[in-house]
Amino acid sequence: MNGIGLCALFSRQGDWAFDYALGLARKHQTKLNIFHFLESPYTLRRDVVFVDADKTETAPVTPDLIAQKDKELRMGFDSRLGDYVDVGFRLCEGVNEIELRKCFKKGDYEVLVIGYQSKGADFGGTTTIEEFSRKFHGPVVLVGPEAPDVFYINDAAKNVLDQLDISEGKWSLLDGVK
Repeated sequence: MNGIGLCALFSRQGDWAFDYALGLARKHQTKLNIFHFLESPYTLRRDVVFVDADKTETAPVTPDLIAQKDKELRMGFDSRLGDYVDVGFRLCEGVNEIELRKCFKKGDYEVLVIGYQSKGADFGGTTTIEEFSRKFHGPVVLVGPEAPDVFYINDAAKNVLDQLDISEGKWSLLDGVK
């Protein structure tokens, strides 16, 4: 594997996804690419974003804001990464699906890991997490929503299951999830 992609979600399931992605990167001795999307109150416009966890305060996107958010992202994972240094961070301003597809096509990662917060959860404001995962051309592993050792995978991930370090009986194919 050339890289593991992780969508950073600051939730319980996001923590589980991080732990799984880091373990997978360590096992394959590959780069862990952590993506974080600035959330906006608008579906397609990203020139104004939320700046607080409660999503009540917004601010225009400026170079200073991007630098501040990038620093917060890196510091948020620093202690959890321990001695693992083959890590890349990408603060994304665009639409989730487009940005992740672009980075996949460039070869930044071969498997995408996302915390599965809930069934039918919104993904990027334009689709659900299940729909995105089903349509994604590369392997996607959703971690959760019930426990850290519950995984939902797309068809592409099923084709590389032997490389994903998921025990038999701990994964389900996303096809049956609505």
